[in-house]
Amino acid sequence: VLMVMVFVGCAGSSSYMQPATTVLKPTADKAVVYFMRPSGVGFAINFQIWDGDKFIGLSQAKSYFAYSCDPGKHLFVGIAENKRGLEADLEAGKAYFAITQVRMGGWRARMAFIPVTRGSEFWDSVNTYMTELNYIEAKPDMLMQWEAKNRAKTQEILAVLNSPEGQKYVLQLNRSDGR
Repeated sequence: VLMVMVFVGCAGSSSYMQPATTVLKPTADKAVVYFMRPSGVGFAINFQIWDGDKFIGLSQAKSYFAYSCDPGKHLFVGIAENKRGLEADLEAGKAYFAITQVRMGGWRARMAFIPVTRGSEFWDSVNTYMTELNYIEAKPDMLMQWEAKNRAKTQEILAVLNSPEGQKYVLQLNRSDGR
């Protein structure tokens, strides 16, 4: 049984996130990005997800969360042992999806962002994920604490990702990828 749990994994948890019941939907003036982590591998490791220097939540194993935001350009940052960026150009009234995955790291788990684009591997899977994964939301007071504690470091990461050298770590999510 233990070996099955090690390979299959469990749902993640964190004091910064909590179960949610009402799934956020896009509105006429807002876009929604769903950050999904369908795998249970590395369940003890949560990935930080930022919109620029605003902390928006933790990507947990077998869970997803929604982030409602203004349309336009955003640089989402994922932080684990490594740092990854997802540059998104969002349109109001549309939903967008990003998958986070665990990768082997030197000391801790590394993460990968996978933008769900038209025709991509996960395009048809996200509807299933929305019914099978745990839907979670950030605890607002905990978000502010985490952000205050980690904003300076995240601003350094943003500077790297925005540099010519850092662009190789930034993937794209386009307006046409919304639904």
